[in-house]
Amino acid sequence: MYLFSIYGLFILTLLCIFFTFTYTHYKNNTIAEAKKDSENLCVSLSNAVTTQLDNMSTISMNIVYSNAIKNNFKEFSYMYRQTGTNPEALIASREKVTAINEIVTAIIGAYQSASEIKLYTMDGSCVEAGYWMRTSNVNLESIEWYEEVMNLNGHKYFTEPSYHQDLPSTEGSSNPKFISLVRMFLDSAGKPEGIVEVVQDCNTIFSLASQIEQSNPGTTVTIYNSRKEMVYPYTTPREEDYYSEIQHSGLKPNNGELITTGNNNSVLLTYESLSEYGWTVIVTKEQEAVYLPLHNYRNMVFLIGGVSIILTMLICFFISQRLTKPLEKLTKATGKITINRVLSEEKVNLTSADSNIRELSILCDSIRNMYEKLRSTSQEVLLSRSEETRAKLQATQSLINPHFLYNSLTNISIMAEEEMNEDIVKICGALCDYFRYITSGQEMIVPLEEEIFYTERYLKCMKFRFGDEFEYKTSIAQETESFLIPKLLIQPIVENAFKYAFCVSPPWRLMIRSYAKNETWFLEIEDNGGTMSNEKKKELIHLYENLNMNEELKSMEIGGMGLKNVYLRLKLLYGENAIFKITNDYPGRTIFIVGGPIYHSREEYYHEHPKL
Repeated sequence: MYLFSIYGLFILTLLCIFFTFTYTHYKNNTIAEAKKDSENLCVSLSNAVTTQLDNMSTISMNIVYSNAIKNNFKEFSYMYRQTGTNPEALIASREKVTAINEIVTAIIGAYQSASEIKLYTMDGSCVEAGYWMRTSNVNLESIEWYEEVMNLNGHKYFTEPSYHQDLPSTEGSSNPKFISLVRMFLDSAGKPEGIVEVVQDCNTIFSLASQIEQSNPGTTVTIYNSRKEMVYPYTTPREEDYYSEIQHSGLKPNNGELITTGNNNSVLLTYESLSEYGWTVIVTKEQEAVYLPLHNYRNMVFLIGGVSIILTMLICFFISQRLTKPLEKLTKATGKITINRVLSEEKVNLTSADSNIRELSILCDSIRNMYEKLRSTSQEVLLSRSEETRAKLQATQSLINPHFLYNSLTNISIMAEEEMNEDIVKICGALCDYFRYITSGQEMIVPLEEEIFYTERYLKCMKFRFGDEFEYKTSIAQETESFLIPKLLIQPIVENAFKYAFCVSPPWRLMIRSYAKNETWFLEIEDNGGTMSNEKKKELIHLYENLNMNEELKSMEIGGMGLKNVYLRLKLLYGENAIFKITNDYPGRTIFIVGGPIYHSREEYYHEHPKL
């Protein structure tokens, strides 16, 4: 019951962390998607408004630069001022107005891309074309835009939305509002000749803004002109001054951000500036609308989380009951593996774990196989001469360290008592893989990927043994994974690090890298022990370079460990092309570098070398 309680509490904590992380991740994604959608809407709306303003500007420029309109307009102005009520002059004046209207109609098209065009002479004569064709006299100085237009000296000026009761709305509104583009045009001498006004329905200019608000609940659009006047919405102005919020918060264009306005409303705000016209398009979305997709997800998470917790607690109770007893038996069985019993002629049978858990059964079988191999190998070693006996004993001890195995299984037992069941499964799997690899066939060369895989199984065992005091990393170039290298090449160097380099205080770090260069593969095994002096490095290199190959190879086999055997096997496999280096140039680090020619298949190697 104690194991179940601790293990269940541990799993419950993990589930809570998982669901909290998932919900936070989904929340961040929701905000990111909302920002992206808002930015896309803002760009689309800016393009649509720019298109409408460009259309009005193009119409005004076509009129200003139309010689036909200007000539007819000059003649109309002259006749209109000079002829009074002369019938013939009035008819001629009327003809000029008709000609102007026809040209304007050709410019704005049959579908009238502008609601109305007005041409003013500098003395107040006005010709209207488009929806209406009429003339009138106006007092230009009384018009609110007159002074601004004169100061701009030919540049465009946009008015605020205003009512035009005599013009129809594109949407049939009873009180339509329109925006005018007004600019002065000059004669060849640069003197004011007249003023052109292009009138456009606000429903046309801001049609996309209305559609966006209708199809996206909680989303609002606000547009300011170059004078910071709100031109949309043009019916009822908004209470929020979003333009001031942009200035105060220092937001960047087309970069959505969640802000709190002066009225304490939280909104997602995105804006875009129309550089050519000085207008600002702002798209806002209420925070409640942004977080709306999270509500259903949160309910789903609570439901799945509750069910998962209940099922997990039941599974924890069942697993905890099945783990403890087999592990206790396995620990007692491995305690019988001593050097005296291995060398004894009397055979000692190891107790079975009697477990239905596949990993524990495999581990038990691996231990039995290892024990039998140790016995058979040890008996052969005893028949050899004394020097060969010592070498064979060292090889068998390096093949698998019973003391290390005993410690590992003791750790498993302790971990079971502490209810670390997931770690138990992992260390059992790693030990099984490790035993299976070192007791497998007699191939001298294996793919680098396979060697790295089983080296990591060994390192995982050491990781479970030393915990946070030991860390390791691998950086294997993908192109080198299929290269064939000597079997059990890396582990002796790793063993050397644990025996000699890691005598300093933890943390201990180990790094394994692979790469290819100039048709040669390289492996670097780096430790942070930093205990190898220059004198020791030179001594080792000198010793290995002067080994008697014929004498040393007599005691050489695949299970042999130690730096010397690594050097000998590299020389045996690759001859003068073998690479074995030691560098301690970096403070606190020692790097062993080994390598050899690249072979992609055993056939390719055996074609050039005899099989060993």
